[in-house]
This record gives sequence, structure tokens and C-alpha cells, in this order.
Amino acid sequence: MKIRLADMSDVERVMQVSHGLYAESRFQRYTWNAVKAQAAIEALVSNPRVSCIMLAEHINDGIVGVLAGYVADLFFADGRVAQDKWFYVRPEYRGSSAALKLMMAFRRWAENRAVDELCINMSVDIDQERFNRFMHHLNFISCGTNFVLPLNKVKGK
Repeated sequence: MKIRLADMSDVERVMQVSHGLYAESRFQRYTWNAVKAQAAIEALVSNPRVSCIMLAEHINDGIVGVLAGYVADLFFADGRVAQDKWFYVRPEYRGSSAALKLMMAFRRWAENRAVDELCINMSVDIDQERFNRFMHHLNFISCGTNFVLPLNKVKGK
């Protein structure tokens, strides 16, 4: 499993894997917007000082995992954090080295930007218990919970 930074030539493949995240997640109730997804991916790739997309690439199967992230200043204190935007490994590669290697690469990327903290959130509602075990295994500390209250039926209004 090879981990590398995405570049503009990867945008279409990143969109395909990211569509898998969308289709498997709680966000599938919303209509997929390819134009918006592409713009978000291009923005992250085009500003490597403060954002990135890490790719887990299998020699035979191509991109099997994506971790997109960015650096942000805390609005209430003198501190900088690296935050994920999305983190996804294709189902058939869960349990492989993909997720671990993506996290290690994102951590190195964040440390090279002198951030104070690494933050990874779970808001997609994909196998939460397994994700929580994985993050605790990496010595992350749980510091909260995500809540959602759908207000409107989105697809097929």
C-alpha cells in the first residue's frame, strides 16, 4: 500500500472514491453534486501549505482510501489544528494497512506544519464502533460526540 499526496491529475479518481463515502454514509439522503465535490477537491489539492488530500493506493486496485485535511487557527486561542475534512477507506480495504498509513501520513503532514493538535471527526455514520476502536488504538482521545437532527426530507422532496 503506497501513500501519497494527491495532485490535480487525481481529481477524477478522488471524486470516484469520495462518491463511495457519500453513497455509504448518512449523507446519501442529499443529492450528490459533482461540481461542488470537484471544486472542494481541487481547492484542497491546490493549497498544499494548509490543505491536503492523502491517497492510499493499491498496486492493482488504484485509490482505495482518502484522507483530506486542512490546517486552521483556533478562533478563541493561539493555537493551530490539523482537521480532517473526510476520511474514507473502501469497504473491501478496511482492516488492511490503508487507514493506518493514511493516518500516519496525515500526522506527519500536520507535524511539518507545526500544528498543536490533530483532530479527526466521525460524522458520516459508517461503522462508528470500529472507527472508535481504531482511533483509540492510535492514542486519540474522544472529546465529544456528533449529533444530527434531520429537519427536511431532502431527496425526492
